[in-house]
Amino acid sequence: MPVHPASEHDGGMADAPTPAAPAGRWNRRFRSLAAVTLVVVFALSFLASGVGIWLKRNTLDKDVWNERVVPLGTDPAVQRALAAYATDQLMQAVKPEELFAEALPERGQVLAIPLSAAVREFVAEKVEEFFASDRFESIWTAAATKAHDAAIATLKGDRPAVVADDEKVQIDLIPLIDAVLADIAEQVPDLIGRDVRLPTIRVDDVPEASRARLAEALGVELDDDFGTVTIYDGGKLSLAQTAVRWIDRLPVLTGILAALAAGGALWLSPRRRRTAFQLLGAAAIAAIAIRRVCFLLQSQVEGLVVEDLNREAARVVIATFVDPLTAAAATVLWVLAALALAIAVTGPYGWARSLRTTAGTGAAAARGAATDLATAPTTAAWVAGHRDPLRVGGWVAAALVLWFASLSWLLLVVVVAGVIAWQVAIDRIGAGAPAA
Repeated sequence: MPVHPASEHDGGMADAPTPAAPAGRWNRRFRSLAAVTLVVVFALSFLASGVGIWLKRNTLDKDVWNERVVPLGTDPAVQRALAAYATDQLMQAVKPEELFAEALPERGQVLAIPLSAAVREFVAEKVEEFFASDRFESIWTAAATKAHDAAIATLKGDRPAVVADDEKVQIDLIPLIDAVLADIAEQVPDLIGRDVRLPTIRVDDVPEASRARLAEALGVELDDDFGTVTIYDGGKLSLAQTAVRWIDRLPVLTGILAALAAGGALWLSPRRRRTAFQLLGAAAIAAIAIRRVCFLLQSQVEGLVVEDLNREAARVVIATFVDPLTAAAATVLWVLAALALAIAVTGPYGWARSLRTTAGTGAAAARGAATDLATAPTTAAWVAGHRDPLRVGGWVAAALVLWFASLSWLLLVVVVAGVIAWQVAIDRIGAGAPAA
């Protein structure tokens, strides 16, 4: 009696279908349709899971937020945009045109505008000097961290609003402006008034109170948004809180659904190898879709910014958050390609069998040649005579790799394992040398 190869009903991955009776044909069609449906469910849940993990890490994880946002303060493009903003705010506080209008005689009023321009250049120079100092770095770090803490506390419902009379989250830069004003007052006291006593403003202070104290000290009126950059404004707080709750749960729910859908598709499918390819293809399409959407998002955000200065800063900011997602999608694509190649070369296809046979024969030949070379008396004698230089060479090579290459923990383990294997190989080969 001829022996038939194991079919996929027996748990294998063979693609050749077994003959089926008419009653079993409907069962086979139902299983195929169910498997395809689960592949679609897997694709959608895999896509949602990837986006959900990215959203959760970038919006809710404090460490990731600090890792992304705090270094932005030292980026040249972002610093230029922040410096231009800070200079505008400082000019609103100093009001040099009014100062020169009061100080100059009537015939000298025409000089008010050019003198104000000179004051603006001076203020901009002081802002740039301050941005290069350690004080700016500490204020920016505290302001960005506080803004994120306030946003999460508001959106998670830990407190109804950050500011008592409005639902908004702001990055407070008033302490930064106050510090620059203090430097200007120290060098040119007449610019803001010799009698002015600037208040000491800390990052932990409420922006409204800080703004009121600064306006009172300067004797000027300041806009309601003076010194603050709003990153969330109210009106849809309940909707945002609901979105945050879903973002917090989405990766877990969609990840479980993706795993169940993939397992169910493989279990139901009468042709599991083909279904495995479908699952990998669906995941690849999802990863490609994520990358394309990220590129489209970057382009749209840049298009919304009118000024070139702010557009460059916006490009840096959006890239800080989006680049990790596009890089992760690219990594996923490489992993999927490797899995697809592994499934293909282990399949029952003629070319795959031929490739496995050729690779096995070549590996056996190479292993035999390496064994013969390693056990040859001349090789063993040479290794035994140069054992110490070979040992040192292995450590030196590892040290150079660790010094110049940026390695992950996995690659670090690989390097250490390679050094150990090298030392063991030297001992084993050298032990076969004939006695002197």
